Amino acid sequence: MPLFTLLALLATRQLFADESWMLYDDSQVSLVEVTMDPADLVWMYDNVHSDSLHPCTVHFQNALLDQVVDSVHIRLRGNTSRESAKKSFKLSFNTMVPGRQFHDVDKLNLNGEHNDPSIIRSKLCWDLFQELGMTSSRAAHTALYINGDYFGLYISVEHVDDEFLDNHYDDPSGNLWKCLWPADLVYLGEDPDLYKFYSYGRQAYELKTNEEEDDYSQLARLIDRINNTPAGLLADTLESILAVPEVLKYFAVDVLTGSWDDYWYLKNNYYLYHEPFYDLFHLVPYDYDNTFSIDWFGVDWATIVPYDFGSSEPRPLADRLLDNAQYRNLFTHFLEFYSDSLFELSRWDAGLDSLKDLITPWAEADSFRTLDYGFTINDFHQSYATGGYQNQHVARGLREFVNFRNTSLAVQVDYQAADPIVYRLDWTPGNPMPADSILVDCAAFSAAGLASVTILYYPGDSTVVEEYAMEYDPQVPSPLVEDADRWTGWIPPLGPGGSGAFRILAEGLDGFTQAYPRTHRIPLAAPLPDVTHVRLNEFMPKNDAYMTDPQGDYDDWLEILNAGDTAVDLTGFMLSDRFTIPDKWSFPDTTIAPGQYLLVWCDEDGGDPGLHADFKLSASGEELIFSSPEGAVLDSLSFGASPPDQSWMIPCDAQGPGPGGATLWELTEEPTPWAANGGCPDPVTQLEIVVSGADAILTWPAGQAWIWNVYRLDEPYGDLQDAELLGTVTQPFYVDLNAAAQPVGFYVVTVVAGVR
Repeated sequence: MPLFTLLALLATRQLFADESWMLYDDSQVSLVEVTMDPADLVWMYDNVHSDSLHPCTVHFQNALLDQVVDSVHIRLRGNTSRESAKKSFKLSFNTMVPGRQFHDVDKLNLNGEHNDPSIIRSKLCWDLFQELGMTSSRAAHTALYINGDYFGLYISVEHVDDEFLDNHYDDPSGNLWKCLWPADLVYLGEDPDLYKFYSYGRQAYELKTNEEEDDYSQLARLIDRINNTPAGLLADTLESILAVPEVLKYFAVDVLTGSWDDYWYLKNNYYLYHEPFYDLFHLVPYDYDNTFSIDWFGVDWATIVPYDFGSSEPRPLADRLLDNAQYRNLFTHFLEFYSDSLFELSRWDAGLDSLKDLITPWAEADSFRTLDYGFTINDFHQSYATGGYQNQHVARGLREFVNFRNTSLAVQVDYQAADPIVYRLDWTPGNPMPADSILVDCAAFSAAGLASVTILYYPGDSTVVEEYAMEYDPQVPSPLVEDADRWTGWIPPLGPGGSGAFRILAEGLDGFTQAYPRTHRIPLAAPLPDVTHVRLNEFMPKNDAYMTDPQGDYDDWLEILNAGDTAVDLTGFMLSDRFTIPDKWSFPDTTIAPGQYLLVWCDEDGGDPGLHADFKLSASGEELIFSSPEGAVLDSLSFGASPPDQSWMIPCDAQGPGPGGATLWELTEEPTPWAANGGCPDPVTQLEIVVSGADAILTWPAGQAWIWNVYRLDEPYGDLQDAELLGTVTQPFYVDLNAAAQPVGFYVVTVVAGVR
């Protein structure tokens, strides 16, 4: 049961094609039972600052899973918490067995939450991040047993590592830095090695991926631009390398939850990920137990002015963003929206009670909970109070903090005169693009209110602009601020081989305007007519034992079909498993003949002879996209879970779309690589046209189920390429001979596929 709304779990299940979401199901407290050598456990407790790994067996059980895994490693984790009586632990599934994953993760972090008498504060924060759609860890309560002894109630928090990147980012191949005190992002100089310094025996900016390259040049560039870009150029410069809205959301959540153990106040506890494809940095939140009025500095985190949340020491990322009026207003907007839509107590109070009821028996039995600060079970219950609770470093109960934070925030926020801002932009090309208009949607905000949002479209190489008004189209209710600020509009079809570029112009009611992107236009391109008949035809996402590639490996594969009557040079054509990165892999010098079926192995083995794409297919379901060298979408689809050794195929290599315009894909237990697909209907029989009054009826026996394309020609035996496609039908087709919309002419029907 998610805390804030049921949507959180549903969104998580839909977002991740992998299985890791099952580890963080919170419909019950999961059980983790560790069996290890008792002497190793004693050694860990005697050497708390060691990261030594010790072998163990793990039994994991929750509402969805019940599994025993051997050859696992366990160690202590954390910084100051290592000195606590209630320890935190890390379980590693891939150090003893390299490459192994446990439901698509290789680590489990079990946090003892020894500072928090409620044993829930960090869980609330992670749920809030999930609800508002920000990339962050997932979390669930876990009861930990070691050698049969109950070690207490823990919170299992998703580990930020390469698997996390795989699950959350389009391009997971980049550099990930773990940033701990004193990671203030202050400029030290242009030499990247200056940012490899150590503090308290560890690096402040620790590279966690691509360690062999040890390349800090991207981080040094980011810090340089944050600190040294002139104010007038800051927005253009930062938005080109940093996901600024994500950072502002991070600051907003920290203010709302009173999370001071962060970048802004304590220069601590966050990750920076550089996503190579976009050349863009993302800020990833980390460590949220010191929240909701847990305080060691004498600061009232429930009433602090949000613009003064940080330390008096330099925090250039926060300082420079909030010195910019556009960004300051957007930060304020995020604060107000989240305070009202997500953080207002009445919206999640019942969920808080349910989650507390779920964990109470485990908290009552947790004797380790009492060892560090003497917290009693009464402290556990009172820490959820609406008022009157305080004990040592816990200044307020959870509900009291939330009410104070929301009340004080309402009179603290203010807006400045500034240009509007477009902070999210997306567009959906038609498939194939020439036949369809292009949907553009964006999120835009102005403190003065928006008068208009307009698509500025530049066809071809023209400098003449075509303007298309966008409509305010909020998707409410929604916990996503982007949905509340949504505007949508359309760019007309590009036409075969057409191209152009666009950007967005937002105008506030105060007359201020802002174009986005600020410094460039977004290109669009459509395929030429002679390549639209080359398409995806079949693919197998889970090849366990069906067939091997030339190197003897059971790898995923996909099939391309040239359904036309001319050869096509595929050199430079692109395949990908992410809509947002269409050029993950490009065909080398390759020609596909008319009627040819071409197989591509999806195995990340680009060095092998033949066609080997730089991505694999997910058996849990994902995306496929096939594009021209110019970036025009030729074919694309999203598919679901796939059983082993079964393929997705278009029955009978059918041409044209099915009902509703969608291509017909279905699973088959009889794959046909390099050959025509099965699933063909029986030969068409007894097709009749019956005239009844003013109607001509295309009909066939009720026992035959077909999908038909219906065309109209001006003359008999004309070329279907010049015909008018009237529609795709599955029922008898009526032609009103007296209707202007369906004039007298020559009607042709073609079979698309049999209906199953």
